[in-house]
Amino acid sequence: MTIVVNHLHLSDALTAETEQACHEIVPRIRDAGATAVRVVRVDDNHLVLILEFASAEDANRVATEVGGPWMREHILPLLARGPERSVGEVIASATP
Repeated sequence: MTIVVNHLHLSDALTAETEQACHEIVPRIRDAGATAVRVVRVDDNHLVLILEFASAEDANRVATEVGGPWMREHILPLLARGPERSVGEVIASATP
């Protein structure tokens, strides 16, 4: 299992339009091959995108086909600085 975590620091407070864009991309990423997708509002200027994939290959494919184009259109222009992206293999996990 591979997890991708993106910290997104916005220049201005989160708008309803950007929040709606997040709602719309979640099912598209899931349908493209993610096993779980979450967008977390830390505060009005900080979002965390957490993506779970069965494999690193799935993560790369979805980033290229779906996530990257969406980020370039809806998120990158709003950022105060570049996204902080981490990708890693899950070595221990527990779910209910």
